[in-house]
Amino acid sequence: MREHWPEYMSEFLGTAIMMTIGVGAITLMWGDGSPVPAVIPAARLRLLLTGILFAGGATLVVYSRLGQRSGAHINPAVTLAFWRLGKIQTRDAVAYAGAQFLGATAGVLVVLVAAGGLAWRAPVRLGLTWPGEGIHPLVAFAAEIGITFLLVGLILVFVNRPRLASRTGLVAGALVALLVTLEAPISGTSLNPARSLGPAVVTASFVHQWIYLLAPLLGALLAVELLGRRRGSKSQSLCAKLYHTERYRCIFTDCGYCRVRAGETLVREGEASDRAFVLERGEVEVRKKDEHGREVVLARLASPQWVGEMGLLLNQPRSASVIAVTDSQLRPITRENFSHVIAEHPETALEVMRQLSQRLFDADRRLVL
Repeated sequence: MREHWPEYMSEFLGTAIMMTIGVGAITLMWGDGSPVPAVIPAARLRLLLTGILFAGGATLVVYSRLGQRSGAHINPAVTLAFWRLGKIQTRDAVAYAGAQFLGATAGVLVVLVAAGGLAWRAPVRLGLTWPGEGIHPLVAFAAEIGITFLLVGLILVFVNRPRLASRTGLVAGALVALLVTLEAPISGTSLNPARSLGPAVVTASFVHQWIYLLAPLLGALLAVELLGRRRGSKSQSLCAKLYHTERYRCIFTDCGYCRVRAGETLVREGEASDRAFVLERGEVEVRKKDEHGREVVLARLASPQWVGEMGLLLNQPRSASVIAVTDSQLRPITRENFSHVIAEHPETALEVMRQLSQRLFDADRRLVL
């Protein structure tokens, strides 16, 4: 755990930033004494703006350096889902949840110091969540389960699809903004135990907090069982990071990506071929030794091309070496799941055929010249 403290600290800071922006938005839109209610009297429009700002803060964290390092769960329900899928070790999951709760509390305190009474007084109360007026607590409980199911389910669906994975933060943010607009009058749209516990701790008000501690966790587990374990696998998602880049290491279990630095060798000529790679980011060179032992550059590849697919298809040793020209991120495709990838994504088979045809065409041109 000592080795993973940068990820824990990133999760703490990311959650604090999200809460500072989010509770700040609530204070600005709904605070008694804020000029915004007079300028924008329509409550539904202010709900929409609140959701956009709150979700925008979370999305900002996802794509920031903090989010790229930790994975930007910033929500114990999200961490629980990936733990249930076997993507994060128990000790890291516990540390992430602790960092999220502490970060949420820190973010609320920042708003309290900055806005004072404007943030403390009703109806804001530092973003404290409770059931809407006239809403029974059990109705709010069920609503929180439902909306968290939608959020975590969407995250699991997107991170499991390579073409969509990089957009996970954007789509999740858009969903949260929509949910705040439509659902906030029912339960307050928490979706996040840390987001609710932070204001509750600072205000020492724990009425109905059982709703916001339990319901999001149940919604996340429901999403895992119904959407995260398709085909009976516990590890369908590529990675527990919401935005995976080659910039930072990944501490999660069974990560579906690999990272190589500029100058590193990805595969060596003559090695056994047990997997191919899809180049997600960066550039690599395909090199082969000539009859004099000198390395000749056969091709320079960039995203989204395949690397090493010929050895996998023909079940032969590597015919060339692949060297990273820049820091690169690749997605391994093993022999066992290659047929599954082709069957589930026919467009992938066409892409491989196009790439092989292009390489044969280029090789033919070189022979003619």
